[in-house]
Amino acid sequence: MVAVGSTNPVKIEATKRAFSKFWIVEVEGVKVDSRVPLEPIGPLVVEGAKNRAKASLMKTGADFGVGIEGGISYFAGRYYCTGFVWIERKDRVYNTGTSGWFECPRSFIPKLLMGKELGDLMAEISGRANIRREEGAIGFFTRGAVSRTDLYVHGVFMALAKFVSSERWPG
Repeated sequence: MVAVGSTNPVKIEATKRAFSKFWIVEVEGVKVDSRVPLEPIGPLVVEGAKNRAKASLMKTGADFGVGIEGGISYFAGRYYCTGFVWIERKDRVYNTGTSGWFECPRSFIPKLLMGKELGDLMAEISGRANIRREEGAIGFFTRGAVSRTDLYVHGVFMALAKFVSSERWPG
């Protein structure tokens, strides 16, 4: 079994899609506390994913715990929206990955730095209260070409690489 440290259907579905490419799996979402701000910034995005993965393992005893944390990161003079993924196996071996990154709208940055959530900002401009549990910001900005689920599937694949190719992984 795979436990996802979230009840958000986007994160559960992304995990299901990626893991199902390699194994027949049961994926369960688990309500956990990420122990980071609602809109984490920089290293806190990684910390939130780690906390979610570990908490989901502890709560369920699953074979894998998956933590997916969306947030913003500063790189090369710009802020980017990204999802960080932490996958931990029940023997405590872990690996990490990220979704694709996209540049954060400049008008959002001051609000995000003050603690406002991207999902709330997107709900305001889209008129869709549950956008974070649906296509997300990337879905809105790409006019549906890429959904939040699609973005997170990529991150889960990146974190799964070590597990699906353990015989090839050089250490």
